[in-house]
Amino acid sequence: MFGLRAVSSIVALCFAVAVKAMPSSNVTLGSGSPGQAFPPTPDLTAASWIWTSTKGLTGVAPAASAFRLTVFPGTAFNALGPSANISVAISVDNAYNLYLNGKLIGSGLDWESPNIWTINNVPTTQPWVFAILATNYVLALNSAAVNPAGIIASFVASSASTQKAEFWSTGPAPNPQWKGTNLAPDDFASTTLEDSAWPAAVVMTPYGGGPWGRPVPVPASLCV
Repeated sequence: MFGLRAVSSIVALCFAVAVKAMPSSNVTLGSGSPGQAFPPTPDLTAASWIWTSTKGLTGVAPAASAFRLTVFPGTAFNALGPSANISVAISVDNAYNLYLNGKLIGSGLDWESPNIWTINNVPTTQPWVFAILATNYVLALNSAAVNPAGIIASFVASSASTQKAEFWSTGPAPNPQWKGTNLAPDDFASTTLEDSAWPAAVVMTPYGGGPWGRPVPVPASLCV
């Protein structure tokens, strides 16, 4: 395995996340519309694959890259109330660590086995910083095969008390824009990191496109 940090499996837990103050230079989300079931399930079919460049489609060197997104629930999610439950469906080629506000939420080692992670009782009074450390593995020596790299993820923030939900995914506008770098600093997941100079992540292809095709399997929920 290559990259700045080893990607390891952990047992998923539902837990409340303490949120710290952070820079206010990132995106603010708009509204979504809830589905029939409640709480809604994040849907990867509405998302797109992203990476630091379109080279993720055709093959990149084995390495770890870092991605960040800051969400401002106080203005976009007023209808949710003082806290929300966040569910994240995610698949990363090849492996990932997912963080919220500097805390490790979960890890995955196989893009063909996406996961759903749920974090309960996240305060909506301060921003949320999502961070992903994505690791692209080396292929077999002397292999001529394409070595693609990409992230696809979908998010739902919901409140049982208000029966409201908000949705967003990796993808083009109106989804918020992620930032990504191949030079991940040690504190890439920190809420206090200044990421205004990070380049925007590139939207490569919608679900079903590129070397990943379809269908990506239905994610397995890792928190009940």
